[in-house]
Amino acid sequence: MAEFSIEKVCQAIQVFNQGQVKQTDSYLRSFSQSNEAWGICIQILQQNPDPSLVFQLLRILQSKILYDFISLKPSEIPQIYKNCIQIILHYSVQNQKSTRIQCVLMFIYLYLYTYSQQTKSILEVIAQILDYSQNNSPHQKFLFDVLETLPDELTENKKIIIDDEKRKLIAQDIKNKQMLDILTFLQTQWNTIPDDSIKYHILRSYKKWLEFMKSSITEEEAIQFMQLSSQTTLFKGTLESISNEELQSKAVEAICTFVGIIPKTICEQPQLEPQVLQVLFDEIYKTFPACKKALDEETYDEIHNLIKLYSKVGKKCIHKIILNSQLEPFLQTFLWIFCHENSCTESDILMDFWIKMIKTIRIMNDLQLQNKFSLTFEQLINGCVQKSKVNKILMNEYGISPKIKDEFEQQLETRSQMKEIMEELVTIIQPNLIIQHLGGILKKEFIPQMNENGWITFEACMNLISGIIKQIILKNDQIGVQYLMEIIKLYLDVYQQQPQASNNFIMKSVFKTISQGCAQLISSNELLPSLFNFITIGIHHQVSSVQKKATKAFQLICQQNQNFVLLHLNQFLDLIFKLQQVSNYDNLIKGVANAICSSQETMQNYYLKLCSIFAQNLVQLQQQIEELLVTQVGSDTLEEKIKQFSKNISSLAYVNSQIPANESNDYLAVRILIVNVYQELWPMLKFGMERIAIFEHGVAERIVRYTKHTFRKAFNQFSVDLLTQVFQSFLNVYRQVPITACIYVAEVSATVFYKYPEYRNLLSEAFENLCNITFQHLPQLSSFEENPDLTEDLFGMLVRYGRYTPVLLLQSSALQTILQLTLMAIGLQHVGAAKVFYSWLEVTFLMLKPQDDAFKVQIPQEYKEKFQQIITPFIPQYTSKLFEALRQGPADDEVEDYIDDCIIALSQISFIDYHQLLSQVLEEGPQNILTQSEKKTWIENNQDSEKQQSFLKLYTRRCVQNSLRG
Repeated sequence: MAEFSIEKVCQAIQVFNQGQVKQTDSYLRSFSQSNEAWGICIQILQQNPDPSLVFQLLRILQSKILYDFISLKPSEIPQIYKNCIQIILHYSVQNQKSTRIQCVLMFIYLYLYTYSQQTKSILEVIAQILDYSQNNSPHQKFLFDVLETLPDELTENKKIIIDDEKRKLIAQDIKNKQMLDILTFLQTQWNTIPDDSIKYHILRSYKKWLEFMKSSITEEEAIQFMQLSSQTTLFKGTLESISNEELQSKAVEAICTFVGIIPKTICEQPQLEPQVLQVLFDEIYKTFPACKKALDEETYDEIHNLIKLYSKVGKKCIHKIILNSQLEPFLQTFLWIFCHENSCTESDILMDFWIKMIKTIRIMNDLQLQNKFSLTFEQLINGCVQKSKVNKILMNEYGISPKIKDEFEQQLETRSQMKEIMEELVTIIQPNLIIQHLGGILKKEFIPQMNENGWITFEACMNLISGIIKQIILKNDQIGVQYLMEIIKLYLDVYQQQPQASNNFIMKSVFKTISQGCAQLISSNELLPSLFNFITIGIHHQVSSVQKKATKAFQLICQQNQNFVLLHLNQFLDLIFKLQQVSNYDNLIKGVANAICSSQETMQNYYLKLCSIFAQNLVQLQQQIEELLVTQVGSDTLEEKIKQFSKNISSLAYVNSQIPANESNDYLAVRILIVNVYQELWPMLKFGMERIAIFEHGVAERIVRYTKHTFRKAFNQFSVDLLTQVFQSFLNVYRQVPITACIYVAEVSATVFYKYPEYRNLLSEAFENLCNITFQHLPQLSSFEENPDLTEDLFGMLVRYGRYTPVLLLQSSALQTILQLTLMAIGLQHVGAAKVFYSWLEVTFLMLKPQDDAFKVQIPQEYKEKFQQIITPFIPQYTSKLFEALRQGPADDEVEDYIDDCIIALSQISFIDYHQLLSQVLEEGPQNILTQSEKKTWIENNQDSEKQQSFLKLYTRRCVQNSLRG
């Protein structure tokens, strides 16, 4: 236990300030959380200490008020409150912003923690202790900092330990009693102080209080506020400040927040009422010349501020803009801004406005209205094409120079936003009309000369077309399909003659467009041969990203045109055999495998033919690897051969993954075929496990993946004898090396074979062996974190056995050890392992309930009773450690949810006294986490799942905040 004294604390802070954080951090955190910190901090600060100590002391005192003020005895509060106010009064007027901010926060926390119906307004309280009448004085700065900070601290700062209900009541009370006075005060200051630096603070505070009002204002109050605001100098002054370079950003933020308060019912009316809206648009029109000038001169801060304002007002008043002809200048100017080349940096803000407009017109469902804006939308498409064009140099260097990647990503982000606009636009305009318009652009800028600029336009149009293909399919737009095929045919006709057509980026875009849905439309016998020829060239391309897009296009077109694939199967199988080095090779396999596995007939005719390619490769590779293991261990040649071996097994897994899971007698011949292929390959798979996987674990994962898909498609056709050999081989390897894939085989087999009696003994034996070997691999608590994959697969197996074969699990001799390991693992920090572990713990608790849908089979009562006897001594420890895990802070939000689910499942176990367990846990934990009323409410509602969930979230958040303090 550390000893705390004035001398030692001062010394520790000085060492900390010298940069020796590690030496003092733990001591100062402990001090911050101690009871002595109140007296020591107050005493030192009252003695006017060395300035170097002040900031850290204020920081610790601020932490004490935030976390521990609620835990003070009633008799202690008045003196500590008085001392803290004196300290705030003394240090807040020093001209150091960091010191002032600490004082501001302390003042706000004290104000909120002591708030009642009788509490004076924030302005009155500050007026009692400070004179803020002098302009630019430290007193005045402190006041503005408090006014600016209070709304967020009250509504957003969840660290403040106040019940949610009380927080709402305080907010409502401040809104009703203080809001008008605060806004009046800000207006008075605005009227009397010409200094821009003070106006800057006024605008910041104005924005914060508008946000505060927005969160709790009624529609009637909002209308009254709108009417009052149009007459106020504060509102008008804020609007005028948009033209002031120094104040523009804060003025825009304040007006955007003000606009957010306008009620929806007013916004949806076409009239420009109330008057404040007329005033608002009049002022906006005055800024249009400045915006155009800023765009031409590339002054990006001003561009950002003004476009942000236009978009916010435009989206809020979108109905008025659509229906009121008075606002046509606004729309035309916004369209001009959108099409300007220098507005690219604001494309996300611009996109939000156009998408809102399009969605609103769609909801109105008025054909005349859609026709009214047809010219606007044509110009919008032109702007989208313009903003989708890539830089000439970047396009030519795509896939060649890695240095340009970041620049390219920046451009691609704007393009994706343009595509989003098209995706919305096509919901109110027929796709063929959009493609026709894009075709018009191509006729003008591309087809006549096909120069570099023309190809850039072509690529931009292809990018936008990929955004409307989905609607072509949904609307069955045959004219759109025809136009689209013509554009693709045009490209296929010229790409070998035109050098630019083979540009890496253009090829990638064409493949991407095909992949994103176009594949579903391509069924023309005239187009398919040349398209597959083009794709084959793409697959051979030297740039891997082009290869990836080409193989994806290949897969999807195969999927849609299975008869064509089967007709040219030998050609495609030859492609698969020769091109094993390309990126996303699995897409080639999937494309062909999908066609082969599409029916029982095609499976019986072609499955063996496809698998034989990989079988031949494996036979040859096994011979080569056996020789290299003797002559060239550790060589690059051996490494390459092992990669190829692994890749071929992956291909077999991909093939089996495409086979439908069908347990009917009609599919019996297919299931026999799948098992026969696996049986023939087993010697090579066994070689891979026992000779390669021991030092190259990735091979085991590939073999397991193939085995998994075989299990899931073969069902009980997989013989007990073959399964015995598989388990024996995997267990032999697992005894030598903790390869997690070995556990996963048992996990998968439990989910497939649990309902067949002939496998039960084998599953039980495998489970016992795997558990015992795993216990040796995980000898102590640290092993869980050091071997997260092994931990994840162990508990994954327990989850599967628990859900699918609970009786095998409950009668296991390893059960007691499993429960002990479970206790040790609570609090795991590795995210993946923790999620699986807590899934297992929840299953453990659910097994004790009468019956739960989580289990595939009924658990006999005698097994439940036996399990209850074994687990009962562990329950208090499980409860305590689960809450401890919450206090430590789970690895991430999802893990926190898993822990919460475990606690809720535990609370519903009928034979335990959860009321007592919860009371004990809350009593044992830190006392400054929950208020007494929160604890009482939680304990009283311990069987209400929703309330439990809410309290668990609150408890975790407060615990994490408490642990991070100091």
